[in-house]
Amino acid sequence: MNLIAQKQKTYVSESQLAVSQLGFRPQGTKLITLLPSKADVKKLPDKITFYIQSIGSRKKRIKDIPAAYNSVYNWPYEISKGKYDPKDTTEGLYKGTLHKIETRWGTFWQGEFSDFTTPGVYQIETELAGFSTPFAIDEKIYERLFRSYLLYNQAQRSGSEVPGVRPVETLDDAVMDTDGTPRPCSGGWFDAGDTRKWMSQTLTHEEALAQIARFANPAFKQAAIDEMEYGNKYFHNMINEEGQVYEDVGAGPLRAGMKYDESWWCENHAGCVAKGTGFTDNLPDTGDEREIRTNYNPVCQLQFVRNQAIASKVLPPVDGIKCFLLAERAWKYSVKHPHDNRTLFLAHELAAAVELYRAGSKLVTPEDIENIALRLLERQNKGNKLEKGLSGYFVEADGDGYRSVVWSAEPVLSLLRMIELDAPEIAGTNEKAKQAVRNFFDNYLLKDAESNPFGVTPWGIIANPLEPDIETYRDAGQGKFVRTFIQLFNSQQMPHGGNAVIQQHTYVLAMAGALLNEKRYSDHAEKLLQWTMGHNTVSLCTFTGVGFRHPVPASYMNYLIPDAALNGFLGNLDDTPYLETSNAIEWSTQETWGVPFYHLIGAITYLYK
Repeated sequence: MNLIAQKQKTYVSESQLAVSQLGFRPQGTKLITLLPSKADVKKLPDKITFYIQSIGSRKKRIKDIPAAYNSVYNWPYEISKGKYDPKDTTEGLYKGTLHKIETRWGTFWQGEFSDFTTPGVYQIETELAGFSTPFAIDEKIYERLFRSYLLYNQAQRSGSEVPGVRPVETLDDAVMDTDGTPRPCSGGWFDAGDTRKWMSQTLTHEEALAQIARFANPAFKQAAIDEMEYGNKYFHNMINEEGQVYEDVGAGPLRAGMKYDESWWCENHAGCVAKGTGFTDNLPDTGDEREIRTNYNPVCQLQFVRNQAIASKVLPPVDGIKCFLLAERAWKYSVKHPHDNRTLFLAHELAAAVELYRAGSKLVTPEDIENIALRLLERQNKGNKLEKGLSGYFVEADGDGYRSVVWSAEPVLSLLRMIELDAPEIAGTNEKAKQAVRNFFDNYLLKDAESNPFGVTPWGIIANPLEPDIETYRDAGQGKFVRTFIQLFNSQQMPHGGNAVIQQHTYVLAMAGALLNEKRYSDHAEKLLQWTMGHNTVSLCTFTGVGFRHPVPASYMNYLIPDAALNGFLGNLDDTPYLETSNAIEWSTQETWGVPFYHLIGAITYLYK
């Protein structure tokens, strides 16, 4: 070993600094966590100083080389290693402290630099754990996500060529599953990188695109409107003359052993038990045409009402009028064919009624909205004053906790829509809704988020765990249990990453922060946003269009989607976070999916405004 190498042989830390790789608003919450390697846990001191530096700047470190070879450059290799040079007394642009904490997720060092507000592009360094990934501080930081979302939607288009992504596919969609009658249903968007066109999972793209058109940088407006119109060509062909909205195209038969009524919902996620069908020859009447599932799904029906009502106020007049009339047609059908009153349906019914009324329809009155809201409010757990634990969450009619992979906070989101509508005729019910929203956050969502060091909000309340001796369930009080991540053992065999759950929590927190003037809700929304952007236990960003380090994304049919959200963290048996970080591919955490993305667009719309 040569002399220089021998002198330089010191212990090298494998710890990492995790920070949001998207960046921060100047006035926003800014968090950093040191993720210690196993070797470092016992070696690192309780307090560690960190410095914020401009990109390319860093404190000098001791390098034992001949003085004649020192240059104006700060050592050309292994630049993050070695002790600080005591002669360098600079403290960068900002000096902070990481504090050691012991948690149920393990040992971490955490710090905050919210009072550093200067716009720019930076890194954070420590003597003991090197550098964080770069990050920006910018008032318009969320515009990167608006742009990324538009790119994602375009890449998911069905029925048209997307150069560099996919050829023209499924031009011959579709035939009725009842009698094989052809129906022109080409277009729309695929979902999760495959070729199925779920109505329940893609209709809400209309809302997110409308939010971009209305509230984001004007440069994005026309692109958002164009994308809305593209999606609507498909949606408008998926409603019949009577007003029934069909469920999907290309889902295919159910997997072996699954029954529609028993298995289809999969924790309120229509579709995960369907096999799916692939590509076609793009020629009609050749026998490979995909089928339209004509099953009546109240979520699809009410989502259609809600999103067409929203689109009617954003699209050009001719298109807007058609959206409005179809929304009313679908609403009339839903009234004639009432749902079974499960909590999910009540929430979607309230949201549909609010948006239809907001669009100017006479089919819905404030009293109608109030009646639906009161039925939904009856589903909120009010707690037990004699027992500690969680309360404020929503339940099903049988008392089990309301849970959903796709619509985890839909009851709260629908109540917030009613609050935002602010109809004077139902002021009293609006006040009840505000209290219910605060109860949900203060006594459930944010209260349980204190159980982990990153403030990750819970997956849901479970009344009857299937394998409590194998899988960890935390006591929620009142004979119920809670997990931060989905229960891996469930009757519907669906271990699913929680990115969509987290992003809808981000959405309702941001919306409530704005409507109720509660900064702590907005602050926690940004904390969740940072978790998904890299401030997490593996220092990986789960949105591939931004950031620097990501898991390997999985897409069954198309690996070329340029910008996408991944399914995200799945829990271990002990309810600690798990995300596949090897080159192995597993759909449960790495599959790309549109649902987290449109929830996040809703969230940043309120943070952005």
